[in-house]
Amino acid sequence: MGPMIRQTIQQKKLSFWKILIMIFATAFIMDITVKLFSRISPTIASVAGIISLLIAVGGCVLIIYRHIAYYNYKLIDDDLIMERVFGRANHLFLNLKLWELEAFYPYSEISSRGKKESVKIYKFVTGINHHQWYVGEFTRSGDQYRFIIEPSEELLRAIQSVRGEQ
Repeated sequence: MGPMIRQTIQQKKLSFWKILIMIFATAFIMDITVKLFSRISPTIASVAGIISLLIAVGGCVLIIYRHIAYYNYKLIDDDLIMERVFGRANHLFLNLKLWELEAFYPYSEISSRGKKESVKIYKFVTGINHHQWYVGEFTRSGDQYRFIIEPSEELLRAIQSVRGEQ
């Protein structure tokens, strides 16, 4: 049996003050919207207030979801599995055999590899620390894919050893 390696990539915690600012900004935008549209008609002001509330709630949920969710990378034998975890739910996003990888290189080399047309990109990283990111490329059913991960040293060595790289 080959290696079994698991790694978790988590986002920085969302601070209390950022959440508080989001709530106050939502209330402020709704108030401004209602005041502006109340000059036209009270009915239009009510509808505009509801629409701005829905947009603000959607934006807040999206921001919070991105900060609470995290990624799991698993290497079991020669299967590389990447999933997004939100709460107790694990959502499998990508499962591939390492022999399917056509290229695996540091993110800093992505510009030198050339831009490919119609490449689907999966990002399994958080933050902006590009120095530790790696890019994998593979083809399935004639479609080209790229994924971006931030492997630990152990996971990186295991991927490179299974692929026969140094």
